[in-house]
Amino acid sequence: MSIEPYCYNLGQRFAAIAARYADRTALWFERGRTLSYRDLDRLSDRLAAALVEGLGLVPGDVVCLAGDKSVWSYAGLIACLKVGCPYAFVDPDSPVDRLARIFGTCQPKLVLGDRVFLDGLRTGTGVTDARLEQPERLADHEAAGPVDLLAKTNAVTGEQAAYIMYTSGSTGIPKGAVMTHANVMNLIGWSRTTYAITGEDRLTNVNPLYFDNSVFDIYSALFNGATLVPFTRAETRDPGALVGKIDDLQCTVWFSVPSLLMFLQTVKATDGKHLRSLTRCIFGGEGYPKGKLVQLFRTYGDTMELHNVYGPTECTCICSSYRLTAADFADLNGLPPLGSLAPNFGGLIVGDDGRPTPDGDVGELCLLGPNVGKGYYRDPERTAAAFVQNPANPAYREVMYRTGDLARRDPRDGKLYIHGRRDNQIKHMGYRIELEEIEAALHRLEYVAQAVVVHTTRNGLSRLVAWVALKAAATTDRLLDDLRGLVPDYMIPGEIRFLTELPKNANGKVDRRLLREEVEGGGLEVNR
Repeated sequence: MSIEPYCYNLGQRFAAIAARYADRTALWFERGRTLSYRDLDRLSDRLAAALVEGLGLVPGDVVCLAGDKSVWSYAGLIACLKVGCPYAFVDPDSPVDRLARIFGTCQPKLVLGDRVFLDGLRTGTGVTDARLEQPERLADHEAAGPVDLLAKTNAVTGEQAAYIMYTSGSTGIPKGAVMTHANVMNLIGWSRTTYAITGEDRLTNVNPLYFDNSVFDIYSALFNGATLVPFTRAETRDPGALVGKIDDLQCTVWFSVPSLLMFLQTVKATDGKHLRSLTRCIFGGEGYPKGKLVQLFRTYGDTMELHNVYGPTECTCICSSYRLTAADFADLNGLPPLGSLAPNFGGLIVGDDGRPTPDGDVGELCLLGPNVGKGYYRDPERTAAAFVQNPANPAYREVMYRTGDLARRDPRDGKLYIHGRRDNQIKHMGYRIELEEIEAALHRLEYVAQAVVVHTTRNGLSRLVAWVALKAAATTDRLLDDLRGLVPDYMIPGEIRFLTELPKNANGKVDRRLLREEVEGGGLEVNR
């Protein structure tokens, strides 16, 4: 599907799509509740005019979006793109303290959200100095004068930031990965070609807007002329409602973390009676054990393509995709391969010395190419540590991203396989989490003396377990309630284990290996 004229930023691209497919459905929330491309384009224009004329925002000013999956959230995203203001989705249910750290990093000029969320920010002293607005009220403001949006949109370059996506940080301060218009334009073209997306497709948006998997949902659909079908949090937690809506609206493309698919398998929602409209099932963000995945393949492999994808937040969501075949299930041990990197992407596997390793050896996967972002917003130190010069091309500047993922490339067919992490960063329910951020939150509780969080996988399901030594009496319920005020729900350990003192290794450090082994096998005497 060609889009004319040539577009070099996302605002131009959406305007071209909306002009070409004006009457086509852009957003389909439920039967009888849709929005066309024409109406979404006009709504985003109203918001964009209010941003620049009503509020005086200029290119580069950050806008935080905190609404649910409403028309206004998607229109707000597009409005920001049209005037060159990078947006950052934040979790409206995130603890106020964590929101304050995010706002302190990105220093937004404007926060758009619903009334309840904004009222909460107003009562949280010092959370942000940004202007707080409800998008529907902002869109009703009359511009002080004519606004030439076309000129402003045309002035946006591909190198300008499109969005900031926040991920967990080991220091307790979330990291804001910056993606450019050019980064996302590359993703749009790649996803359209890789998954043969057309205007007849209906893509699910089960991923939260503040989670980087939603980048694929939104841009692959709305910027390719397809229909996006948003799912609320309540719908994703109700298997009957989830599969019923997919069947009713005849969705064709699914993307989620494996955990959600395994949940549907557990409650027998993938029995073959439902989800028959899906022709492409894409999953990524964590491992999908082949022993579980084979059940899905046996049920739907005749009508549905299954794709295992990989890509860090810092590289625009996805950079590799592997379509599974029956041959991949000859051996049911382990995880499916990542396949090969996208055609215009590059990658190195480097050893501890920073030099490329031979095929077959395990090392750190480093990525190069047009999906590699600009770094971490207002964080030069962590940017310099993760975005480094390609050692294979010392003669000229070429930035590569150090993923922290351990991988190997099969010398026989070139397929990539993941072999864990080189640090304490893990994937849990698809979210990338620094275990140290949870530990830092635990240590902020005055009655906690020591705390360590370990991550394990059992039967393909991810588990977070916290080991805690107390200096004052506290119950599990109290600890969990206090922790919920410091970190999001997806960082809350599923189990708390109390010890009088945490075990140490020969170096005097907390013995994380022993604690992980005890979680998996048992043996330490736990104080209940």
